[in-house]
Amino acid sequence: MVLGIEDITGGTTILAFFIWLGLTGLFYLVCYMAALNTFDDLTGNHPVKLLAMAGIAPLSAFLMAMFDYNPTVLFVLMAISNFYRVKNAARSDVTRFKGKNASKPLFYTASYLYICAVFGLALWFQNPVETGEATQPYWKTWFPQE
Repeated sequence: MVLGIEDITGGTTILAFFIWLGLTGLFYLVCYMAALNTFDDLTGNHPVKLLAMAGIAPLSAFLMAMFDYNPTVLFVLMAISNFYRVKNAARSDVTRFKGKNASKPLFYTASYLYICAVFGLALWFQNPVETGEATQPYWKTWFPQE
């Protein structure tokens, strides 16, 4: 007889927690660290940063919705760590943006716009919708079942 994860008391709950923990780490690295730092380097102190951050937010939110991930803890983690990320980028000795210091208002506005948009859109995409006989997340209604 082979024991499965279901045979261990609390096994599926523990497995679900580890999957959630892994997804949190993955989304933190990809949707926060990589996305914000990449777009900071690409846009620098230019106001187009606001449009770029608003443009990539639906992509990150859709990715979270596809994995049925609740981003509440990630939102808090990103909001707190973003304060320190921008604070470090805007120091007077850091001149990585064409020899200039980072504009604090622009960086804070753009990054928190992105973080709030990702959180709100991820929840909206996962909002349950009744479609005839079944209830499914909103994003699944975009793709008709054959």
